Amino acid sequence: MLDQTGDGTLNWPDLAALAREIASRLDLDAGGEAVVYDAFHGWWLELRAALDTDGDGVISLREYAEGSANLPMPALTKLANVLFDVTDTDHSGTISAEEYRRLLHTGFSHELATTPEGDVSRAAFTTEFLHFMAGRRPAPAWDRLTTDG
Repeated sequence: MLDQTGDGTLNWPDLAALAREIASRLDLDAGGEAVVYDAFHGWWLELRAALDTDGDGVISLREYAEGSANLPMPALTKLANVLFDVTDTDHSGTISAEEYRRLLHTGFSHELATTPEGDVSRAAFTTEFLHFMAGRRPAPAWDRLTTDG
């Protein structure tokens, strides 16, 4: 799912394509798009340093599967926070159902923990994002982020 280019590996063009997709879905201005790209690039650098065990500049499925559950997560946490911030367009401190739909684009479902108003808190968003990206457990809500529909 992270292999946006379909070449069987994970590399910067894959994550750049995902950043572009998110920026497009959220209709971000140039500044917002740059922040998203920078966050994805930081995560790419963290991934490559931690998982590219053979030093070929790409991460194979085997490398990702063997190492992703034990990743250091500072850059991934920053990415989750950036995504939360650019999705929370009304700056309410939560992601409303409408904002969440814009991020996930299709097949809206609220698997994430919500506030009594039905909004998603930063903590719930970040927790689920980190678990999903590290492959710690399936997350249908995040699966939709990376699928075409």
